[in-house]
Amino acid sequence: MKKQINSISAFQFYQLVRYTTLILIGVVFTKTALSQNEIGEYETFVFIAGAISFFWLNGLQKALLPLAAKQKNKQSPVFSAFVLLQLFSIIAAAFLFFMQPVFTKFLLNGKSIPELILLIVFIVFSVPANLVEYYYLIEKRNNAIVYYGLISFGLQFILVALPAILGMGILTVLKGLLFSAILKYVWLWIIFIANKEIKFSYSFVKEHLKLGGPLIAATFLSGSAQFIDGFIVTSYFDEGTFAVFRYGARELPLAMLLANALSNAMLPEFANRNKLQENLQKLKKSVTKLAHLLFPLTAVLLLISHWIFPVIFNPEFKQSATIFNIYLLIIISRLLLPQTILNGLQLSKPIMNAAFAELLVNVSLSLLFVEYFGIAGIAFATFIAYLFEKVYLTVVVKRKLNIPINEYIPLITYLLYSALILIIFIFAEKVLG
Repeated sequence: MKKQINSISAFQFYQLVRYTTLILIGVVFTKTALSQNEIGEYETFVFIAGAISFFWLNGLQKALLPLAAKQKNKQSPVFSAFVLLQLFSIIAAAFLFFMQPVFTKFLLNGKSIPELILLIVFIVFSVPANLVEYYYLIEKRNNAIVYYGLISFGLQFILVALPAILGMGILTVLKGLLFSAILKYVWLWIIFIANKEIKFSYSFVKEHLKLGGPLIAATFLSGSAQFIDGFIVTSYFDEGTFAVFRYGARELPLAMLLANALSNAMLPEFANRNKLQENLQKLKKSVTKLAHLLFPLTAVLLLISHWIFPVIFNPEFKQSATIFNIYLLIIISRLLLPQTILNGLQLSKPIMNAAFAELLVNVSLSLLFVEYFGIAGIAFATFIAYLFEKVYLTVVVKRKLNIPINEYIPLITYLLYSALILIIFIFAEKVLG
């Protein structure tokens, strides 16, 4: 195991386990006595928690990795990052509490926020707990990432799915989700105490915020599109339709996880400018492997999704297959990784600009397409916007760094696979849908 697992593969495995757990929980829900509206309530709970925390959490995590690589012989910066995340999570929870009338009136079509107090406590504990896997990544404890992923998400599955199976109701399900977050939070503190990591650095926090600021803004602008899409659905449709959209609005399970894990794991590598060419080749080689795995898998899923969705979930989620197929097309943009180079070299402003442009494209097209194509139109807008952002950043990398796309992407292979996927998508929707 030690020979086979490195930082990239361990982090990819962790993300895969996380995503698989979410999928399995969703499958279990549809096979229990939970109604479609109750499932929609659970999805709304998780959705709102993500909506008010995703941007600053991801932005600060991305900034942490290259900064930690520069602190090789110094104390670990993770506790200082934890203090920052804990403060942000408390502020986010307070924001949600005071802004609940706005969420109810304008974003949830008059419906109240599900279990508000539980949600607030969940945000305070769950967000900082995300640092556990990043601590292991920084310390290069690759096996620990694997074991932690299996144990933590195994417990989460039991604590969330078991109440649903036993017919204990959605409130108990949400309490199980909260308890799993608290367990991860406690484990993070055990790590700090056992490794004597409780050391705060104000200078590191300043540097963290300086680098993380543009990344937070970029993540907010690019990532908020998916949450705006969700709020467009909740403002146009009921909770049942929102559940249908959420169950379908998932990319290829491996694509986002493996591509993002590869990107994050490469950030400390690109922080070393002296090995730029070596790291570009390493990135290209990794992307080539992912392309040969993910594009064929995407093709298979496109061909079977309309048959498999009613079987895995239930007939009420048949429309989710079309949404899923559209989201599968995002693989085309996922394997373009110019942001990895820019982030690693700490050039974050172009990423922020690209994210702002992507947000405008996504929201504009979502509001336009929803009138003509319903929830499928919102998914199409997301695919177009994601691809637009990556093409923009690819141009930036070429102009600013003089690095052509074929130095970090297997261009011919990528273009052939992309064309094939588009053809199969049209066939699947026109003939099999």
